Amino acid sequence: MFGQVMSELRKSIFPWIVAHFSLFLLPLLSLLIYFPSLHHDFISDDRPLVVENPYIKSWKYLPEMLSRDAWNISEPTNYWRPVFSISLALDYFLWGLNPLGFHLTNILLHAINTVLLFSLGRKLLNTTCAVLASLLFALHPIQAHAVNFISTRGELLAAFFILFSFRTFLSGRTIPFAIAFTLALLSKETSMVFPLAVLVAGIILEKGRQDLRLISAFVILGLYLLVRLSLGFSFSLIPLIFSYQAPWDIRFLLAFKVLALYFLAVFNLFEMPHPFWTVEMPTTVNDPYVISGVLILLFLLGAIWRAWKKEPVIAFGLAWFLIYFLPISNLKQLNQPMAEHWLYLPMIGLCLAVGALSNVSFIRRREVRLVRVGIIAASAVFLIFAALVLREKAKIYQDDESFWLAAIRANPKVAGLYSILGGTYLARQDILRAREFYVKALALDPNDFPANYMLGSLLHRAGQPGEAKIYLERITRVQPVLAQEFYAVAHAWEMLGDQQRAIVFYRKALELNPASAWIKERLAIMEKQPRP
Repeated sequence: MFGQVMSELRKSIFPWIVAHFSLFLLPLLSLLIYFPSLHHDFISDDRPLVVENPYIKSWKYLPEMLSRDAWNISEPTNYWRPVFSISLALDYFLWGLNPLGFHLTNILLHAINTVLLFSLGRKLLNTTCAVLASLLFALHPIQAHAVNFISTRGELLAAFFILFSFRTFLSGRTIPFAIAFTLALLSKETSMVFPLAVLVAGIILEKGRQDLRLISAFVILGLYLLVRLSLGFSFSLIPLIFSYQAPWDIRFLLAFKVLALYFLAVFNLFEMPHPFWTVEMPTTVNDPYVISGVLILLFLLGAIWRAWKKEPVIAFGLAWFLIYFLPISNLKQLNQPMAEHWLYLPMIGLCLAVGALSNVSFIRRREVRLVRVGIIAASAVFLIFAALVLREKAKIYQDDESFWLAAIRANPKVAGLYSILGGTYLARQDILRAREFYVKALALDPNDFPANYMLGSLLHRAGQPGEAKIYLERITRVQPVLAQEFYAVAHAWEMLGDQQRAIVFYRKALELNPASAWIKERLAIMEKQPRP
């Protein structure tokens, strides 16, 4: 009797789960796992992009959002992402500056992307494979950075439009395919490699059949590049805290090294969180990570070749990973070697390939069904641990203090991180803690620009001009490049009592950032003062 009841339950419940998994359970699971993130604050780049950004706070600035840099309040960064900027404006319209609404949008986008991946997996394979692929994508800890950071929403938006575009590609619908791909390009620049993914899909999944969809993808890419360049956007990037200068041969080795490090982060759930990620530049092919990266690449290429005919979805998923790895490989110099959120798009292909592994031909035979059960059981254990690690990892994004402390734990020798954390404490009026971290920054790098400037300013404000002079003079010896650096040098000269030089640097800062109200205000004050 009991067995009959259980059999009837299985017959009634399992079909319901299958029918509703994509529309109900998957997004619900994504929402539940990231629910604590709704209570997180704006952190790091979220503040200048949201809190301090006047352009997202009025629709009169829509032309600026469509045509100007996403970082339109500071230095030009060559990030032309109008869809990203408009999404921030929509959030502000709905929520004001309540961070809950901005985080909710990120979580919903991740949930929708998970559903789209499930739909894609079911289209190419079956429900079991689609469930495995989408759960891995939804729950993997490497996704925490992209989902918890408002400033990385471009990844989520690009993935949404790319997945939607690819789904319409498989359905043969050219117009929605073209529209979605265009919106992906306007969300994140890495979407430019999508035509390569479409080309490979046509070869592997559709056995060489090409049509207007592929042609339209390359035409749209060409038009995007034309418009982008006509608006003055290049592909160079401004220097940041983790920027590096490396010749092409070092970058070539670095590409293999970061491939190995990314794979380590994906498959080792207990890898230290890297909210920012420094990498020592490889100088020889004997670097263990370079060798590992070469072996991983050869393995992936070999797997693609062997799976091409019998398991095309595995081949395509791995090819997708390699295609989307290209923009983040450092073959073109980036403003930092690695970033966790850059894996969001490559993970689509990797998850699809892993999901397809549960359906490979040799384990579909009845005599090895136990192998399939073992793979599914191992995957379930991995996903449970992944979900637990994800919940813990997400805690580092709750506020600036926890975020920068985690960044320092991952990169204890980077002086600039201590300076940024000092600035976090200074914003809270915790002067003692701020000075403590500025001093730690200077112990690592006596020429650290922010630490010298801020420590000199604090000492000057505290009535200790003699001690402040040591740090301020270091600032004046710097050759500034960015507007904020010119401002700091100008302010340093002002505190040192050299009005003439201060005015020169304030004017240069204003020339680089003519919309800055605080530079204008400071310059006006200086110019009104009587000159000695």
